[in-house]
Amino acid sequence: MTMDAEKISSGLRRVRRRRWYLWLVSLAYVPIMWITLKWTHSNKALGVVFAVWVFFLCKAVLPVAFVLCPRCGNRFHMRGFFPSYRRRCLHCGLHINADKKPDLPPSPH
Repeated sequence: MTMDAEKISSGLRRVRRRRWYLWLVSLAYVPIMWITLKWTHSNKALGVVFAVWVFFLCKAVLPVAFVLCPRCGNRFHMRGFFPSYRRRCLHCGLHINADKKPDLPPSPH
């Protein structure tokens, strides 16, 4: 594996890891809210847990939105102001699994 391929592979692992964290935080919302309401029967506790969840959501969204593409160096999920969480770089078309499946076709930009 060349140095460039290693750099791309480690960069894509970083992108995937950040995306998984975002998915986990997002999917945890309903169970956490349900468990909190079931155990406490309190809207105040539910509000506190919701605020904590929003904190972790912001902590998950921002790193995913601003992660850099290992091939072109631009933001992987952003072109302009709003993020778009696609599986390809919005600038160069690098697929998020390009290091795992090198036979993926290039993006039709």
